[in-house]
Amino acid sequence: MAPTTKTCSLPTEIWFEIFRLLPLHALCSVHSVSSLFHDISHSLLFHDFTLDPDRHKLSPEEFIQRLGMYSAEPIASHVRKLSISFQFGRWFRTRSGGFINGLSSPTPLIAPLLQTIPHFHNLRVLECTFRFNSEVHFADLGLQELPNLRDLRIHGGAPYCPYLIPAKKICVTHFSFTGIPSVRLEPGRAIRSFLSVLDPATLSSLTLSPSYDCSPAVWLAYDHDLFPTFRQLRTVTIGCDGPFLRPVHDFLAHLPTLQNLTLSGEYRRCTEFAPTPDGPTLSPGLQSYTGPCEYIPLFLPGTACTRFALNACCTPADLARALGPAPALYTRAVTDLSLLLPLAPFCGWESPHVLFTHFPRLATLRLVISDAPLEDDPDMCDSAETVDPEALVDLPDILAAVLRAPTELAHAVVEWDLFCDVVGMLPALADLRALVPQVRIEFEGGVRAEGTGTDESTNTSASESGSDESMETEGVY
Repeated sequence: MAPTTKTCSLPTEIWFEIFRLLPLHALCSVHSVSSLFHDISHSLLFHDFTLDPDRHKLSPEEFIQRLGMYSAEPIASHVRKLSISFQFGRWFRTRSGGFINGLSSPTPLIAPLLQTIPHFHNLRVLECTFRFNSEVHFADLGLQELPNLRDLRIHGGAPYCPYLIPAKKICVTHFSFTGIPSVRLEPGRAIRSFLSVLDPATLSSLTLSPSYDCSPAVWLAYDHDLFPTFRQLRTVTIGCDGPFLRPVHDFLAHLPTLQNLTLSGEYRRCTEFAPTPDGPTLSPGLQSYTGPCEYIPLFLPGTACTRFALNACCTPADLARALGPAPALYTRAVTDLSLLLPLAPFCGWESPHVLFTHFPRLATLRLVISDAPLEDDPDMCDSAETVDPEALVDLPDILAAVLRAPTELAHAVVEWDLFCDVVGMLPALADLRALVPQVRIEFEGGVRAEGTGTDESTNTSASESGSDESMETEGVY
């Protein structure tokens, strides 16, 4: 009787789940054990794939030969996430160690890489990283031929599109454009931008993040006439400085199904416009706002958000100033609030209950209290004060006053972001739960070593809980 193996007695689905947990080097070993393991692990081995000519020393001819292998069966059909680098550092680097300045690459690999993309016909996620401000022509990417593509991420390139709108558009649910460069055009050149090639019937999420010297609003303006067509766009994340907010507001006001909005930017007090009572407003169905407090009176009139998360440090006075004389216009429906507050102004907060009485439905509150340097935020440099140890004595009473003010508050998280020497000056907070028994209070956060910007230790409960996410393998070529 032929010998049997226990490995074959397990269902293929069980082996698949086991192999999903393996790191890349172990998965490569399993791949060559047997024909059974080869078949099971093959799709996992090439699930995430990276094409980067700068990661090896192959000649262009050798790399092109490998491209032919990667873009054919049995590899191409298993790739679900593809990351391609068009930076070509080796070709732009000079003998002296500097870099060639220019938009056109001298490498012969651009065309072969572009021709490879449509062969990965089962792609779900595509990431393309370009040299800063190098021209990106969407028609050359062949993305219209990828029927399963759902997530497109472009970094660093300048996506100029023909003024004539293409008949066949790119059908993705999420589009991300980061490292956005400034617009550089020859006089008289008529173009459009990325919105013109995206299918508005499928796009539901958009992320725009600029480089250091430009604004996404400039790119959006080229497709201004297409704003009303994006009726399915529900989640938008945009980084934009205060002086360039008008086109962003115009774009957002044309989105009837907008539900989740995330904004960021510097020089937030230097805004060039203010909404008028009879002017366009954002969708009344907006549910979540994440952004600076300075942008609240510009983007949130006429909305009824249930979630506020302020992602830029602000003093209590800044927040009260942003809400204006009628805070209920913005806060009446908020049930979930997250604030990032500097430690020194928080300890000097004289009447914290006044602000929180304007949140009558607040059920969940997260307070992030930080003493991090604020030199990188030009709008907050005046708030970076030295903490007075005597002012810390009142910290428990201030926290208790904050947590008592919202009558519906049931859960609060106080997250610390402090230097180690400041932690030693904090008063005991063990009695805070007894002072506010109706609220479930949790403490989180980390302690930074002096002179560093990273946490040395983090919340132990979070670190001990582990993660349910399975490890993913990635092939890099």
